Amino acid sequence: MQFRVGRLSAEAYKERKAGAGQTLTALGSYWKGRKPLILCRAVVLGCLLPGTDNPAKDLDIFLKLMAMDDRAFARRFGGTANEFARLFPAWADLVTEEEGRRRVWRDDLDDHDRETRVAEAFASLPYSFDHRLKHVRRPEECDQKFLLAEIWSDVNRHLGTYARSIPELAEQLGIARFGHRPKVADTFCGAGSIPFEAARIGCDAYASDLNPIACMLTWGAFNIIGADEATRTEIAKAQRKVAAAVEAEITKLGIEHDAHGNRAKAYLYCLGTRCPKTGWMVPVASSWVIATNRRIVAKLVPDHVAKRYRIVVQTDVSKAKMEEAAKGTLQNGRLVHPMNPERSGVEIKTIRGDYRNANGISRNRLRLWEKSDFTPRPDDIWQERLYAIQWITNTLDNVRPETFFAAVTDDDLARERKVEAIVAENLVSWQDEGLVPDMPIEPGDKTDEPIQTRGWTYWHHLFGARQLLFNSVALKHAKNYAALYTIFPKLLNRQSKLCCMTPETMPQRESQRFRILFLTNH
Repeated sequence: MQFRVGRLSAEAYKERKAGAGQTLTALGSYWKGRKPLILCRAVVLGCLLPGTDNPAKDLDIFLKLMAMDDRAFARRFGGTANEFARLFPAWADLVTEEEGRRRVWRDDLDDHDRETRVAEAFASLPYSFDHRLKHVRRPEECDQKFLLAEIWSDVNRHLGTYARSIPELAEQLGIARFGHRPKVADTFCGAGSIPFEAARIGCDAYASDLNPIACMLTWGAFNIIGADEATRTEIAKAQRKVAAAVEAEITKLGIEHDAHGNRAKAYLYCLGTRCPKTGWMVPVASSWVIATNRRIVAKLVPDHVAKRYRIVVQTDVSKAKMEEAAKGTLQNGRLVHPMNPERSGVEIKTIRGDYRNANGISRNRLRLWEKSDFTPRPDDIWQERLYAIQWITNTLDNVRPETFFAAVTDDDLARERKVEAIVAENLVSWQDEGLVPDMPIEPGDKTDEPIQTRGWTYWHHLFGARQLLFNSVALKHAKNYAALYTIFPKLLNRQSKLCCMTPETMPQRESQRFRILFLTNH
């Protein structure tokens, strides 16, 4: 079997550049080792195709089955006649003008003749194969029956089959070689690209992995992305039902609306610590820019009596103030704030009290959180502070509702205390029911970091009170719908207290199905 490596590489690159448009990324783009589906299809199909004494024809058949042959470009081109004429002015005779303005395909050419001419036009491009790909859809974006309609007589004549689709061909080739439909097993399946594409080709696919997240993503690939229309309709119905139930319960608790009926869209938190040089309680953030496009910043206002800072939100500030806010109080691993006359600040490792014990192991003065903790204790080195809220005005049903940022009020803090009281009362029962994790963080190269730098020792410490409350409510209502569990990894990834706010994009990027309730700027 011969591979056209250049073409396959270009197809794989085009799929990767599709970003969120890739078939499986909706389940979790955070899985970085996912293999391109076009590559998986090429490998599985290549293993099934027999080699003959005519290798050139073998390659021709392979390219046709992959829709990577020159003629396939005519079907993969999804543009209008007008777009074709602009792209290929030398081939403008394929289109005609209607009423002197709108170009349409010539009606005196049948589909076969037009596709032949369009394929010739693409083949005439004086650039590489990947340049052609810029103007066509990926094979999986096309209707497969239409895309491969003309290849089967040639394929069957060469292979001695009678297939009319890729799954039929895979089954016939499997029976010819193995006596049964092909079986593909992937014992370390990752996000499931190989078994998913093998199943889509028509093989019996088996998959497993040591990582439970990998198993969940693979299950989702088969049972959600690969589900039939009826199943997808049921999943969408379940999503709406759960979202409505969560919305009703959160609204009834009265923890997300202000006195004017505005609804919170995002809560912005930061760390806080007492400066050992000045005794001031200082909010800690690498930047106080909230939204670049709207020039919104948080400004620290000294309270000399309490030796702490009030935080106000300013909108439409000058370029100079934006640059000042971008510096933050966390600069190059040091705590820098206006009331410290030493402009170089204090090293964070000094605040933590980092040292090495007799065995050379790094230690510090941070208190290790206990299983019952979900907020810092008053005497902890690191505190957590809500400093701004993004509100949605009374236009929640609009496609693009109006939003604004505001500093935190006493009423907002009262709602925070209410949330904390609810979590304190229910945390143990939520953990018993599996709605909140109760597992300790196991030591490791990366998992040591939250232990050493925050004092967190259990996985639920990575989430604030609002997140614990919201996620427990969401899981409670979703527990009877296995398909909805695939939503939560991405949701949790964005809600973690280690997930930093991005000022340029934050106002547009929160989830609309399950809102992001907690954004941090550590």
